Amino acid sequence: MPSLLERLLGDDDTDEGIDLQEREDEAHEALQNRVTPESYGIDDCAVTGVAVVNEGPDEEPITVPIARFSLGEDVESPDLDLVWELVSEAIQAMQPGFEGVFVRHYDVQFTFDGDGLFEAEECRRIAVTPELADRLVTETGFDAAAFEEAMLEADDIDDHIAPVAWGECVDYSRNDNAAVVTGAAAAAAGASAAGASCAGAGAAGGC
Repeated sequence: MPSLLERLLGDDDTDEGIDLQEREDEAHEALQNRVTPESYGIDDCAVTGVAVVNEGPDEEPITVPIARFSLGEDVESPDLDLVWELVSEAIQAMQPGFEGVFVRHYDVQFTFDGDGLFEAEECRRIAVTPELADRLVTETGFDAAAFEEAMLEADDIDDHIAPVAWGECVDYSRNDNAAVVTGAAAAAAGASAAGASCAGAGAAGGC
């Protein structure tokens, strides 16, 4: 039986599929242009994958684009002001690249208290609905502060359904009927083959 990705994305030689790897790479490049780790005092950042979590009524892929920031090996309690600033940067980098794609939500993940994007002990996420992502990118006056306020107000403490203001990371690759697309962005982040398979991981060391 064809895999979820094969069923949803079609044949590479046809126009039926959506090139999610190309979208991921475009978003990753945009993030790299927006965020220099040195300027934010973090270790690394990347758009590390696109989870395909289901299919829509027209059999289009329902996706979760994933960005990840490594806050630093010695960080035990992240600076949440910095976290929200980085979330805003990540959304502004990812949203244009996924225009026209069915996005369930955007996952912005933060690893800390350990080394690198995939080896840290702790991983937390902020899950952003497409509606709030669109407002951040397109609405005049809806700046990073207004975005944070709207996210905190809308979060209903359910860590499984966006919006999520600060929850446990989700390993989409382990969910039933799901798959994770990873491409050049994960490689550029210095991920090993094993690490790349954990692009949507919960605890980064638990893959």
